Amino acid sequence: MPRSISGELQRAPQPKTKSGCLTCKRVKCDEAKPNCLRCSSTGRKCDGYQKSSPRSLFRDYQLPLYSLPGLVRSENDRETRSFQYFYERTVPSLAGYCGSAFWNRLVLQVSQHEKSVWHALVALGALHENFEKNEDGPATQLIRQTQDSFAIQEYVAAIRALLNVSDNLDFNPSTPAFTSSAMNLTVDVCLVSCILFVCFEILSGHYVSAINHIRSGMKILREAYYDPRSGTYRHPLLKPSTVTKLEMETLRSMFFRLQSQTLTLTRIETDKPLYNIIEQPSLVQIEIPECFSSIAEARDIFENYGCLCSHEYHIAVGKLSSAKAAHVSDYLIQKYTLIINKWTAALDRFEQSRGHNLTTKEQVGLKILRMYRLQTIITLASGQSENSNSFNWDQYNSLFEGIISLAASIAGTRFDTDSTFSTNLLEKGEGFYLKPSFTLDNGIIAPLYDTAVLCRDPIIRRKAVHILRSVSRQEGVFNSHVSAMAAEKVIAIEEAAASRLSSDYHDSILSLTTIVSDMNLEQQDHQITKSSDVPKNVRLTYAYPTVDTTKREFFLTIGQEEMRKRKMHIDIPFPAATAVVDIEFKSIQ
Repeated sequence: MPRSISGELQRAPQPKTKSGCLTCKRVKCDEAKPNCLRCSSTGRKCDGYQKSSPRSLFRDYQLPLYSLPGLVRSENDRETRSFQYFYERTVPSLAGYCGSAFWNRLVLQVSQHEKSVWHALVALGALHENFEKNEDGPATQLIRQTQDSFAIQEYVAAIRALLNVSDNLDFNPSTPAFTSSAMNLTVDVCLVSCILFVCFEILSGHYVSAINHIRSGMKILREAYYDPRSGTYRHPLLKPSTVTKLEMETLRSMFFRLQSQTLTLTRIETDKPLYNIIEQPSLVQIEIPECFSSIAEARDIFENYGCLCSHEYHIAVGKLSSAKAAHVSDYLIQKYTLIINKWTAALDRFEQSRGHNLTTKEQVGLKILRMYRLQTIITLASGQSENSNSFNWDQYNSLFEGIISLAASIAGTRFDTDSTFSTNLLEKGEGFYLKPSFTLDNGIIAPLYDTAVLCRDPIIRRKAVHILRSVSRQEGVFNSHVSAMAAEKVIAIEEAAASRLSSDYHDSILSLTTIVSDMNLEQQDHQITKSSDVPKNVRLTYAYPTVDTTKREFFLTIGQEEMRKRKMHIDIPFPAATAVVDIEFKSIQ
């Protein structure tokens, strides 16, 4: 029996539509193929069916391609095309390597009765099509100097529909969409719309606007509460939710992942996760099975324990004395080392049980999970990186190489082993992601950036940068091109400092400031051949891109352990990143 997109079984109406066979048209055809039973049982010749048009094909899947009230462009070819692109390309991309009921079902279901979601899907489909068809090369695929006017028009229509704003009223579409004017909306519709707006802003390169929408979604989650009597989530200003508790948990997980990414860019207190949001069912000790049943289960359990570890660690640091916090830190390292070992065993058994039956996406998912496993092992083994001796990273070069190998396999990059790695070491090969890629899942960018920054081996860290340079990937708020530029800057700073300072030079803060002020940093040739050529006192303890949401500018924030103790750091202006990722809607302001 056919199901509606909502997944609810419904009594099927007698099909007297135009989709019947040519003989039974406008009669109650059962639509069996190749010959309908009505014709066969009565001895008539069944003349078959008309060739399906794109719209009738969507109707077979019960997708929301119908004329919504007040939607004057619902029959427009461009709108139909953009929605089709969203369904066929954007949904699989955003669903990631694990798949997603949110993208495969929920968002399509909501679009059937919410104009704001419908317009947002069309806008995102149009923008994503342009993103994927950009063939200017990896260095420019993520730079969007102009916007698709149709995509912007649909995006503005989505926000107006959400807020019920009249067309003759002016408003700024880049500001958070959720205010007290949205009182006629349900909690889930607001959150679904917010996710779509975040996607549109990220794909447009508007990081500040995307961050504002993420914050708006988190604010809704903070203010919502579960009502066991009605089985719904309630909010002081919004109508109760209309989706299941499991679907609300899916939305919560998506926002937590986005907020975690946001924190890496802003580094401000207000973007730190709050673990008491609408009953955290995920923040419990989940039993790791002997063998995972799916890649999604492995990913979810890995992320759950990652949140638990971070939560427990920050509680220890914030509430305990230094001595007690250090003791708890050692305990947590031991605890989560055992957990990651058990998780790894379950993942290995899953891979063995599937054998050659793994799908392409599952193979990619396995490699990504193994990258994060290596990253976690390095962090745990180093004794919580922020308190570790920067020189200790050198003993994990083999693990960094493992991350490089997995990432290169995913990105379709191979290395010319006969090269001494100077300028052009990489060639593009066949791989899973050859076109620009956009997803909300965590992927290869974060582990590659950490490898480029923490590993001081000149070949390994440059391989990480070249992979980031050679792909065009947008993973949530993480941008491969921006990450590559930041990593290159870090490498240049450290190697320039290493070439100028002797190993017993102690005034590292002064020297670091001097090195950073050198405008010709990237043009200098520094003879670094191995990790130990970068002495401890010039190594950066931390280095990451940050965004000032007020100034709408990117910076590269760097520092060393002594600077951290003095609560000092250096913010290097990062105009190249600002130019790439935060071009505002000038055409409609």
